[in-house]
Amino acid sequence: MFGFVSIGSRNVATLQSHSNTSVNKICREYGHSTMRYTARNMMRCKSVLYCCGDSGDGKSVNSVADGSSRAESEALFLTQAVPGDELVRTISANGQVACKVVKASGLVSGSCSLFRTSPVASAALGRALVCTLLLSTGKKDRETVNIEFRCSGPIKSIVAIANGLGEARGYVGDPKVVLPPNADGKLDVGKAVGKGILAVIRNHPFWKQPYTGLVAISSGEVAEDIAQYLADSEQTPSALGAGVYVNRSGLVEVAGGYLVELLPGCEESTIELVERNIAELGMTPTQLFQAGFSAEEIVEKLMRDLNPMALTTSAPRYKCTCAIDRVKRTIALIKLDE
Repeated sequence: MFGFVSIGSRNVATLQSHSNTSVNKICREYGHSTMRYTARNMMRCKSVLYCCGDSGDGKSVNSVADGSSRAESEALFLTQAVPGDELVRTISANGQVACKVVKASGLVSGSCSLFRTSPVASAALGRALVCTLLLSTGKKDRETVNIEFRCSGPIKSIVAIANGLGEARGYVGDPKVVLPPNADGKLDVGKAVGKGILAVIRNHPFWKQPYTGLVAISSGEVAEDIAQYLADSEQTPSALGAGVYVNRSGLVEVAGGYLVELLPGCEESTIELVERNIAELGMTPTQLFQAGFSAEEIVEKLMRDLNPMALTTSAPRYKCTCAIDRVKRTIALIKLDE
């Protein structure tokens, strides 16, 4: 799912979503984008196999590895960025438009594999991770953005955290939630989330207290709700797109999105160019990546005729801040009778 806030007085795009039920149509129309590896480098890049729906020889990849191989793969995923993931950002020469695009297929797929998420939980968690990366990139290195869906649906909650370095992590309350498809035959993330509160918390170690914004969950489709938060709470005219493509084997194949923000003093002529560029994309974020476009190429499409400055590129990665000492301190605070 990807959601949009109106720019100016216009709606820049409609909402769409794609799930595993439409895989054949997507493959026919836009081609099947998979990563292929030789036997020699497959072990080194094993964590990337989380996001592949095809092994390179036409055989379906239903799991990454078993036993010690899986442990090795997860260890790699926890310590380094997945090859192919990228985060690109730029600003227009007149300083009126900022644009960010992230491809996080490996990060999202690896995160979902760690928690053994169901397809609908994978879609929900992936969307939250993509949106959090888009909101946090460009911030000060240690500044964090924490997105929390405190919801009534069967998924119970969604939490995603990212910092200015592109390090992200997240989880859902019930990773095993299973629901029938929605009326369109797609993964029913909206029903999994239900109603409740969306909290966006910005924090930095040097701040006296975090900044917290709260809005009601409007649709439960994650990206649409976060887009609404940007409009209502931060008064930032933005276009936010985020998508996760889950294949028929239940694996995350593609995940990514973009965020276009209008900065203070943005002129009407600039707004019109932004609206035109978004309308002419013609595809969802996942469709763009499946069609072979890179994050940099999507930035170029979104910033056409806006004279973007030099691109800043980084590699998003999963980063867990848990530590044995922190666990010990937490346990020490619990009463013996508890």
